[in-house]
Amino acid sequence: MNSTSPVLIDSYPHRGTPLTAEDVERIAAAITATHAATTRTVYASAWRRWERWCTHRGIAPLGEEGPGAGRRGADPVAVCAYLAETAADGLSAATVDLACSAIGYHHRCRDLTDPTATVAVRQVRRGLHRILGTAPRRPAHPVGPEEIGQLLAAIDRDSPVGARDAAVILLGFAGALRRSELANLTLADLEPKPGGLLLRLRRSKTDPDARGQVVGIAPGRHRDTDPITALDAWLAHRGPGQGPVFTSFRNGAPPLQPISGNVVTSVVKRYAEAAGLTGRITAHSLRAGHATTAAMAGVGIDRIAAQARHRRIDILIDRYIRPAQALHATSSRHLGCDRFAFVTRTMWSLCETSMLAGVLH
Repeated sequence: MNSTSPVLIDSYPHRGTPLTAEDVERIAAAITATHAATTRTVYASAWRRWERWCTHRGIAPLGEEGPGAGRRGADPVAVCAYLAETAADGLSAATVDLACSAIGYHHRCRDLTDPTATVAVRQVRRGLHRILGTAPRRPAHPVGPEEIGQLLAAIDRDSPVGARDAAVILLGFAGALRRSELANLTLADLEPKPGGLLLRLRRSKTDPDARGQVVGIAPGRHRDTDPITALDAWLAHRGPGQGPVFTSFRNGAPPLQPISGNVVTSVVKRYAEAAGLTGRITAHSLRAGHATTAAMAGVGIDRIAAQARHRRIDILIDRYIRPAQALHATSSRHLGCDRFAFVTRTMWSLCETSMLAGVLH
C-alpha cells in the first residue's frame, strides 16, 4: 500500500469478515485513490509533523486507549495547543488548515472521533485565521505575453530539450493548464482541428472522478509564440509511439517516460532565472498569467473560468482578475486637476470666505 496513505486495512474496524491478501490490496488501492497523489503526500507530511509534536509532548497522536472503550481519538485540547504553536512559529493560516485536514483525515480513516470537528478546535482555527489572515503570502507572479517572450528568448529551441520546454510553456499559458495536466497529457489526448487543437484532460484537480474535460487551444498570431507550432516542433523530436506528450530525457534522448509536475515547475523557474525575471515565478505563473492577460484584454469572467476550469468564480476574481485590473480601475487617476479647475475652485472658495466674513460682521 502507498506509504502516504494512513489506512491499514488489516487493522481497520470490521465485523470479523475474513479478508484475503488480495481483498486487502484491492480495498487499500480504492481508498488510496480517493485523494490525488499530491494530496496524499502533503497530508502525510502534515501528519508526521503532528506525530513529532505529540512525541515531544508525550501525547498519543490518535488518542489513548480507554478502558473497555478502545481508542477515541486525539484530545481536542491537544490539537488546539498544536495549532496555536504552529501559528506562533510564524506559519500561515493555510498551514493551520492543512494540519486540521490531515489530523481529521487520519482519524476518520480509522473510524475514530475527529477532534478537528469539535467546537473548541473550530473556534481556535477561526481565531487564528483572524490573527494570521488568509490571503496567500506570496502568490505566483502571473506572466504576461512580454514575459513569455523573455522566457522563450532564453531557450535554445533547436535542441530537443529546448523544443519540449518551449512547448510546455506556450501550451501551459495558452491553455491555462495546471502543471499536473501538462505532465499527464498523452498523444491520445490531442485532437487537431481546422481552427486549432483540442486537449482532452482525462483527470484534473476539478475533475477527480475523471469524467473528462476539453480545453481548446487557438493558433497564435505569431509563429514564435504559437503553441501549436511549438508543440509540433517538439513532437518531431519526440518521435512516434503512444504515451505521454512531454517526456523526460536520459542521455539526451527522450525514453517516452512522462515528466512530472515538478519538472514543469523547474522548467519555468530555470528560464525565468535565465531571463532575469523577478517575482515568484512557478508553473502556476502560466495559468495565472492566462487569466490576468485575458481579463486585461476584456474577455468575460465566464469565458476565463471555463477555459481555466475554475469552480470558484470568486477566487478567480479575487486572486487573478482584480489585481490585474487594479491599476486601470483605480480612481486615484482622477484625483489630479487641471489649472482651470484649480482656479475655479480657488475663486469659489474665496467667494465663500468673503460671504461668510460679511455675515460674521
